[in-house]
Amino acid sequence: MASPVSARQQCLRQIVEQLGPSRLGRELGLGRLRSLNDLRASLPIMDRARHERDVEQHLGFGLSDADQDRARELAGGSRERAEVVSTWGQLRRNTTVRRVALLRGHNVDPIVDRIARDDVRALDAEVLAIDRIDAPDAVLDRLEDFDPELMLVPSVLTLRWLESVYRGPLERRLQSLRMVLAEHDRGNPVRSRVRVATAGWIYRSGRLGLPTLRPPDHAVTLAVGSQIIELLPYGNPEEDARRVYASETVLPERAILGQRYELVLSSPLGFLRLRTDEHVRVVGFDPPTEAAPFPRPRVVRLPAAPPDVALEGCTVAGAWLTASIRQAFYREDPALVAAEIGPDPRSVPRGVAAHQAAASMRLPDAFKDTELGWFARTGTQRVERHRPRALLVKIEVQGYVAPELTGFLSERIDQSLRRRSPAYDYLRQREELQPPRVMVMPSGTRLAEEDRRVRELVGGAWVPEVRVVGM
Repeated sequence: MASPVSARQQCLRQIVEQLGPSRLGRELGLGRLRSLNDLRASLPIMDRARHERDVEQHLGFGLSDADQDRARELAGGSRERAEVVSTWGQLRRNTTVRRVALLRGHNVDPIVDRIARDDVRALDAEVLAIDRIDAPDAVLDRLEDFDPELMLVPSVLTLRWLESVYRGPLERRLQSLRMVLAEHDRGNPVRSRVRVATAGWIYRSGRLGLPTLRPPDHAVTLAVGSQIIELLPYGNPEEDARRVYASETVLPERAILGQRYELVLSSPLGFLRLRTDEHVRVVGFDPPTEAAPFPRPRVVRLPAAPPDVALEGCTVAGAWLTASIRQAFYREDPALVAAEIGPDPRSVPRGVAAHQAAASMRLPDAFKDTELGWFARTGTQRVERHRPRALLVKIEVQGYVAPELTGFLSERIDQSLRRRSPAYDYLRQREELQPPRVMVMPSGTRLAEEDRRVRELVGGAWVPEVRVVGM
């Protein structure tokens, strides 16, 4: 059997070979990495904003322009493909499949998109690939003419959306359909009686999760043989709204049953200890394999926690914001359909926004002595960073909206936040923060957003009822 770190060591070697010679690789010292411990000790954990600023925008290469065989090897899609195809076969009870419909849009990297297509081609069946939905009726006609026995969709909501267009269970129109494999949103109900199982999980850094035969039905096994996966523990958000993360990650084989983690990924496609904002809870372990000869965590995916919002003088926990909106609606009020809450751009002091934009510009050295460079430097010296002084709440409701509703909701949300956050309450007493501003959105806004996500055929389509957004 291979050594316990053989798959990870191979991935690390590819990271060093691919990224080490670049300017970024030389600055980070990637050429000196010899083990996973070196990687974890040398590179910090980066959130999305920092990773995009410090890593992705400095790479300057595209795998789609490289040799296709080499690019596929770096993507790592073939390493655990045999297990994926085998699990699909066992889910079908090893029945022969002749026609497969793949509904999947194009993601950021065409090499990553190819992983799912190569998985389907490994079934040795005729494949109908649909990468976007423009006319729903035309897509249903194509599917009916093809009459697939197996269908792969990015989200369970894709299947539910097709049922809403057909206005009935989909197997009535697709007579041969026996199973649907979905990647996201497994908790949503569908009308169809065909079996809906987990297809796996493909992230923009490569394969992230494998389908599993073990319960629960919506679980996946982390693809620890395809890329380097670390787990970042944090406290239970149900006990403390302000999420507290551990200072160090743990390796998958040291995961604790029942613990919640955020996934941290590294892969040769240009990802270095990226905090993905993808959250999981460990529900079990699958047996070792040759690629990963240690117990592999079996996880269920968790919705991302609402982010905190930074206001002038204090930061309000995202969980408090979402709870304050839900509790602001009384029985006599219209039903809440969807809501967004975040900082109010209008509450930034007038004239500050433009200076902030100039002060935050990172200009190349060639602009240092120009007028633009002088403006950025002087703006940085004399303009302090100002944050919004109020929240903006956008709501969509079902029912009659009285003119005074927005005022009532603003007052209730404000009072709820003052009870939860002493810092917010103190600043409101001093009138350094303003009450939330509430806007009513047109009816159908949420359905239009879900419709757009489904038509793109990329990733999950479900959105939470109450969302926290940034500026």
